[in-house]
Amino acid sequence: MDKKIKNFLENLVENEILDQKSYEEIKNFDETNSPSQKSKTARALTIIGGFFLLSGLIGTLPLIWQNLSYWAQLLLLLATTWFLFFAGGYSQQIDKQKLFIFKSNERVASFLYLVSTVSFGASAIFLINILENTLMFNVSEDVTILITSSLVLIYSGYLYKLTLEIFQHITLFYSLIFFLGSIGNLFLRNVEPWGIGLFIATVGLVWGLNTYSNLLEPSWLGYFLSSVNIAIGVITITENLLSSYGVIKIIILIVGSLFYIWISIKLSEQVIFYVGGLGLIINLPRLISELLPNNIWPPLVLFIVGGVLITVGLYLNSLRENLRKES
Repeated sequence: MDKKIKNFLENLVENEILDQKSYEEIKNFDETNSPSQKSKTARALTIIGGFFLLSGLIGTLPLIWQNLSYWAQLLLLLATTWFLFFAGGYSQQIDKQKLFIFKSNERVASFLYLVSTVSFGASAIFLINILENTLMFNVSEDVTILITSSLVLIYSGYLYKLTLEIFQHITLFYSLIFFLGSIGNLFLRNVEPWGIGLFIATVGLVWGLNTYSNLLEPSWLGYFLSSVNIAIGVITITENLLSSYGVIKIIILIVGSLFYIWISIKLSEQVIFYVGGLGLIINLPRLISELLPNNIWPPLVLFIVGGVLITVGLYLNSLRENLRKES
């Protein structure tokens, strides 16, 4: 049993929230259903074997790749994609105890699906190039990118729906940006930098709203991708449109950081708080340097105020813990 869970259960017993008999039953159940040492060894050997297999493939491919025809290269990529997809599905079945040989981990399946997405995208590019050379028709690079990004987005969406895992969430997000960016590159040329920033911020905002609507899991990752991309978009816009207004630019970023901290408290999401806190750490000294250059007192006051806030926060937390124990 995990040490944190065990301590939590023991704390419940001490506070008479959980009786001793139920605690023992939970403990026995965990010991019975936890993977044995043999199962852990088998899983470790399987993962290590997979790394050796992948390393051997990476080392061999450059030596034989140039000697293969386009069709052979395509078939190899398709076979690799199929193998990785099948291996990912196999790992998922093991986790659901439909198979008994090894007890794997869903993260292993998620990683295999991630690599299969890369292989799938490469296969799509190769297929388009082969069809272009075989059928003697010309496809521009922008159209090739658009078709590839569309296929990768569909494949990523399918894998995300299948797993709801972290790697698939990230892949889906950046596949969407890749797809929308390829559309913009095809139809909207010579876009100003602030327009690109607006695009990045808008995608981040939409992603955050979908996370808030429980359409995306895990929520912390959805909010992290959303908050980071909104921040990148806003920074790009301010750097482009307010390059001559240093103080105003920094104040906007500080206000945005404070808004992040406020919304993180409302949503009880720490990742947004961390992004907002990082923004304050970076931009408050910048503002002080702009307003009062070569003056030691403002940063010293910030240091003292920060220390006082930390002390008060720790004291309030200790009071809360004492009240909880007394109740």
